Amino acid sequence: MTQTATYTMDAFLDDVRQVFASSNDPLTQAQAVADHLKELLAVPGWLEERIDLPKEGGFGRKDLHFEEESGHPGPGWLLMCSVQAPGQDNLPHDHGAAWVVYGVYEGAIEQTKWRWFYPGEGVKSPRIKETGRFVQKSGTTAFFLPGEIHNTRNVAGVNGRSLVVRLESQKLDRVTRYQYNPENNSVKIMDR
Repeated sequence: MTQTATYTMDAFLDDVRQVFASSNDPLTQAQAVADHLKELLAVPGWLEERIDLPKEGGFGRKDLHFEEESGHPGPGWLLMCSVQAPGQDNLPHDHGAAWVVYGVYEGAIEQTKWRWFYPGEGVKSPRIKETGRFVQKSGTTAFFLPGEIHNTRNVAGVNGRSLVVRLESQKLDRVTRYQYNPENNSVKIMDR
């Protein structure tokens, strides 16, 4: 009888280490990690083995793994899970010099992309405006490169939570990043 090997979180962590060891390019790194995370998301039950997840609720952040030896732009990458409440959203933000991969384990999130528009681009003064949006469903990944602006919103339904696995190329409390308010075009440094 032939046994089928299952991709594990430990194998995923090894693959991420190899990604950082083999390339310094953030696009190459983010794409490779997104591909590996998609493979991990296809394995049922691995997340429940790592975190205590009640049948309902359990909202908040759950750190899964922190690695000090590698990362981008500096060492210290983080794998975590966000258990998002129905309708949970945030203001547009960037990840500074880091990149982040988002993978939906369960549920669905809407990703909205933003950018600054300047005079000559149809505005009289600098304005932050939406440039597109898409929905990530279970089993899908997306990544945002250094400086890209986006926000997420849980769209899993009125009673639905979303489980979002996120890999930060450098733990975000180590990089300067910004939050944007489209209503008044303000920018502020995010708390670390």
